[in-house]
Amino acid sequence: MRTSICRWGNSLALRLPRNVVQEAGLSEGTTVDVRARDDEVTIAPVRPKPNLDDLLARFKPEHRREETDWGERAGREIW
Repeated sequence: MRTSICRWGNSLALRLPRNVVQEAGLSEGTTVDVRARDDEVTIAPVRPKPNLDDLLARFKPEHRREETDWGERAGREIW
């Protein structure tokens, strides 16, 4: 799809067509990473890395397993 760059104040702006925005999962206010390499410009949404609390919140109780008893120490393990 072709579009053009236009002036926006002292900067230049690129208008993204709706189907491109939807396909990329973007919305108004989405933080994006813009990179220029050689003669190409890449725009990608910044996806926050989940923290431990976020990951544990998605943990399903049915996946929980009982603790396994491995018996007495056989060497210098610290239990």
